[in-house]
Amino acid sequence: MRLRSILLAALLLAPTAALAAPGIVTVSTGLRAGPGTGFPLVDRIPGGARVNIHGCLRGNAWCDVSFSDDRGWVSSQYLEYLYRNRYVYLPDYVDQIDVPVVPFVLSSYWSSYYAGRPWYRRHAYWNNYWSSHQRFANRMTIDPRAARIGRAATRDATIALERSGVHARGNAAISGRDAATARRDTAIARRDAAIAKRDAAVATERTRAARSERFAHERANVQSRNPRDVQARVMREQATGRAAVRAQPMARAETPRARAHEAPRVSAAPVSRPATPHVAQPKVSHGSPMNARAQMPAPRAAEPAKAHAGGGGAPAGGPGGGHQKH
Repeated sequence: MRLRSILLAALLLAPTAALAAPGIVTVSTGLRAGPGTGFPLVDRIPGGARVNIHGCLRGNAWCDVSFSDDRGWVSSQYLEYLYRNRYVYLPDYVDQIDVPVVPFVLSSYWSSYYAGRPWYRRHAYWNNYWSSHQRFANRMTIDPRAARIGRAATRDATIALERSGVHARGNAAISGRDAATARRDTAIARRDAAIAKRDAAVATERTRAARSERFAHERANVQSRNPRDVQARVMREQATGRAAVRAQPMARAETPRARAHEAPRVSAAPVSRPATPHVAQPKVSHGSPMNARAQMPAPRAAEPAKAHAGGGGAPAGGPGGGHQKH
């Protein structure tokens, strides 16, 4: 029988642990070992402390909560419950928030959480106490002070939620605008990157074209420079050849043979003088013109020409006598 009760309590408590919701204690209150002020005090919870609400009894008068490392029961009039992202006063929102309903089985509950407590050994007494006071645990009483604090906290939470909602919508609008601006900036950055890449490609192509053009120009200069050098060398050689040709007659004129050939031109000067009649010209050998002129006899101007016997005789001196042999 006891084992069956323990298993039933474990099955009932298992889902409540998973459904625990955050809560706040409005004023300082005690954490009890059962749903009632007559149960032993487990711990003291200060006002404003955060607790986890695992569920409440039917009627929502007492709730099973955990605070720090302790587990126990607190009257719902001292609790605020998290509902739609805000804390509300639990007694005012019982019909709306649907707090999980949990039972209280003293034997199994105490065996799970209070095995080392001094009053655990009297669990039979406290079990009888629960049986006699169970009807009072379902009655909800409201503490005006706790209710005033809880309702003020609910009102403040509602105002804060509305403000946060407005701010959230404003922030969402601003975030959307910032996201659009960020997308636009991203598009502009991508476009600038594409333009920069294109400009870099154009610059690279221009540099390559300029380099190729410079190489071609240098190659053309090298190719055109060689024919010019050859032509200049040929022209220099031709000029040198023509200068040599001009210098050759002058060299031949200086030789003795050239002077010998030019001698008659000099000795032909006496021919222009008036010729002496019937004067035999001496035989001039091929010698110097000066020697030939010195060997010629002086003209006889005073002596008239005499006719030889026989009419056509030879001039004076006869043959062989006209010229002297040297």
